[in-house]
Amino acid sequence: MKDKNAQVGSASNFFASHANVIAIALTILTFFVGLLLFNVRVDEGGDDSTYITRAIDLVGSGTYPTYQGPLYPMFLAIFVAIFGANVVLLKFTSLLLVAASQYIFYRMLRGRVGDRAIFAVMGLMSINSIVLFFGSMTYSEALFTVVQYLFFATILRCASIVATNKKSELLSTIPPAVLVVLAYLIRTVGFGLGIVGVVFLCIQRKYLRAAMFVGAMALTLMLWMGIRYAVWGEVKSDNRQIESLMQVHPYQAEDGQETIAGYAGRVVDNSNLYISKHLMRILGLHKADDRSTSGVVTLLFYLLFGYGAYRVWRRGNVALQLMVVSSVVMLGITFVVLQALWDQVRLVVPYVAPALLIVLFALMEILRIVLKSKAELVMSCLVGVCGMFVLSQTISKIDMPTLRRNLKGDMLYGYTPDWYNYLSVCKEVYNQLPQDAYVACRKPNMARIYSGGHKFFGIYNFYTEDADELVDNLKEHNVTHIIVASLRRDPLIPNDQVINTIHRYMKFVMDKYPNAFELCGQCGSEGNEPTYLFAVRYDYIEAMRAHLATSANKEDSYE
Repeated sequence: MKDKNAQVGSASNFFASHANVIAIALTILTFFVGLLLFNVRVDEGGDDSTYITRAIDLVGSGTYPTYQGPLYPMFLAIFVAIFGANVVLLKFTSLLLVAASQYIFYRMLRGRVGDRAIFAVMGLMSINSIVLFFGSMTYSEALFTVVQYLFFATILRCASIVATNKKSELLSTIPPAVLVVLAYLIRTVGFGLGIVGVVFLCIQRKYLRAAMFVGAMALTLMLWMGIRYAVWGEVKSDNRQIESLMQVHPYQAEDGQETIAGYAGRVVDNSNLYISKHLMRILGLHKADDRSTSGVVTLLFYLLFGYGAYRVWRRGNVALQLMVVSSVVMLGITFVVLQALWDQVRLVVPYVAPALLIVLFALMEILRIVLKSKAELVMSCLVGVCGMFVLSQTISKIDMPTLRRNLKGDMLYGYTPDWYNYLSVCKEVYNQLPQDAYVACRKPNMARIYSGGHKFFGIYNFYTEDADELVDNLKEHNVTHIIVASLRRDPLIPNDQVINTIHRYMKFVMDKYPNAFELCGQCGSEGNEPTYLFAVRYDYIEAMRAHLATSANKEDSYE
C-alpha cells in the first residue's frame, strides 16, 4: 500500500514540478495538430463568410456590423485593414486564439484545481478535431473562448482579493465587467457571463462586490454605446436574430411564436443533441458521423455533473464552483434559446472544457469511493483510452492532399458536388453578365468571397406567398438574376432533400406568372446536384399584370 501511495505521490510531484513545461507543450501540440487539420476553404455554414464580409465592409465603407455580435468582425477588420481580405490569414488568427485559450485555461486554474485534471482536459482538447475545426474557421468561438477564460481569471481574482477599502473592491470588479461586455459584443449569449459573475460572487457572499460588478457592467456598456454613437451615429438595431429565436421555426414566421412548453421541449431536445451526440463525439465515444442520440446518456451526464457539483460544494473549491455556475448558466441559456433545428456543435464548444472538468471530478470522486488507492491509476487509464479514441478520429480527419491543392489555388477542391456546383456558378456569374446585373442567391456572403468581392442579394426567408409582393421585392432591390442551387439539407446525404427557400420563392411567383424566369445557365448534370442561373423576366411579368388587370376590368363591366 505504501508503494502504491508513493507512486501516486510521485506522479503528483512530477506534474507539479513540471506544470509550466507540460502546459506549454500542450499549447504547442494544439497549434501543431491545428495546422495538420487546417482548412483554407470557407465553411458551408455561412457565418464563417459573413464575419469576413462584415469586416471588409467595415474597412471599406465604415459600415457598422449588425445582426450578429459586432466585435468579431471588428477584430478581423484589423487584419483586413493591414493585409487585405486574405482569407487564409484571417483563418490563421483563429488557430492562434485556440492555442492561446489552452494556455489561459491552464493559468486560470493553476493552483486552484489539481494539475492532472487540468492537463487531462487540455490534452483531450489539444488533439480534438472537432474543437480544432474552429482553429481554421472565421467563427467567433475562438475569440469568445479566450475572452470567457480571461473573465474566469478576473472574476476569481475579484472574489479572492482581500480589499482594504471600497475603492480597491470597486477596481477589482472592472476587469471582469469589461470582459462580460466584450463577450456580449462577440456573441449575444455572452451576457450570460454577467449572470455567472453575479451568482458566483453572491455564492461567495461578496454581495457588495456583486452590486459593484453590476454597476461596472452597466457603465462599461454605456461607455461602449457612447463610443458607437460618436463613431457611427444612430445605429438601427437589427432584431431579426432575436425575433427568429422566439419563433417556433426560425425561417417560418407563419408557424407562430414559441410557447412555454415549446421552450421546455427545446431543453430536452438540445440536451440530447449536444450531450449525447456532440459531446460524445468530442470525447471520441461516438464516431464523427454518428447522428444518434440517447436519453440514457444525457441523463447519465446530468447525474455525473450533478454529483460533481455536489462534491465541489462539499470540498469548497472556489474555482470549480465557478465552472459549475458557468456551465449551468451558459448551457442553460443555450438550450432554452436555440431551436433544436440548429444542431451545431460550435454553439457549445466554448463551454465543453469547464463542464468536462466537473464530470471528470465526479468520476474521480466515485472511483475514490469504489477503488480507493487504485482510483488514480484507473482514472488515468480512462482518460488515456478516451484520448486514443479522440486521436484516432483526428488522424482520420487530416487531409493533406486537399490542403495542398487549396493552397495551390484550387479553392473549390474538397467541397461536395452540391457546393462545388454552386460556388462555381458564383465564381463566374458576374464575368458572364452585363455590368448592371445583380444576382440573388441563398448564401450571398460565400458567393461574394468566391466571386472576388461582387455583392449578391441574399434570400434567406420570406413572409408572404403573394406573387406580386415577391416580384416587387426583387425589383425593389434591382435583382436581375437568381441562382438556384441543390444544397443538401443534410450534408451527408446526396441527392435527397435540399435547402429549398429559393425554390419555394420562385414557385409562388410562377404559380401566377409561369414564365417569369428564364434559364440562362447550369453547372452540374441532372442527378449530380446541379446549380441553375435564371434571369428575372420583368417585361413578361408587367405584360401579364396588364393583361390580368384588363381582364378584371372587363369582368367588372359585365357585372
